[in-house]
Amino acid sequence: MVTAESRAPVTVPLQLRWADTDVYGHVNNVTHARYLEEARIRAFGLPDHPMTAPPDQPPIFACLEPKTFTMTVAQRLEYVNELAYHGQTILADLWLSRIGSSSLDIGCRLYHQVSALTYLRAQVTLVVCDLTSRRPRPLSVAETRALAPYLGEPVSFR
Repeated sequence: MVTAESRAPVTVPLQLRWADTDVYGHVNNVTHARYLEEARIRAFGLPDHPMTAPPDQPPIFACLEPKTFTMTVAQRLEYVNELAYHGQTILADLWLSRIGSSSLDIGCRLYHQVSALTYLRAQVTLVVCDLTSRRPRPLSVAETRALAPYLGEPVSFR
């Protein structure tokens, strides 16, 4: 459901590090999960700390009400191609693949910046929570409206 005013996907560069490789010379599966987390925080931000983002690029979750945080409740990662260390940047495309009443699914694709070879497809489910009660809370109409431009297709897994 990408429309003319769509801002999906958001692209985030990630630098490969030599320390991210294992004895086989490729990026380990645990490191892929870290890349996914790093990309998610860079694109969507920490809703309880929007002031930590660059002022020219506020995080997407800055639209959430104050005293809100998100909790990761599920992740599905599908490794598509081996990611060997090559000392370059990879890219992560991220988008919202579902906006629920109190939860969000984030779709992600990690890929090579030149060849566009996909390394990983993933979906992360977050629950929007109240910081005081530590319990899920419903998204407001204004929040849902602000998040809608980042809505894209669900991740297609094998």
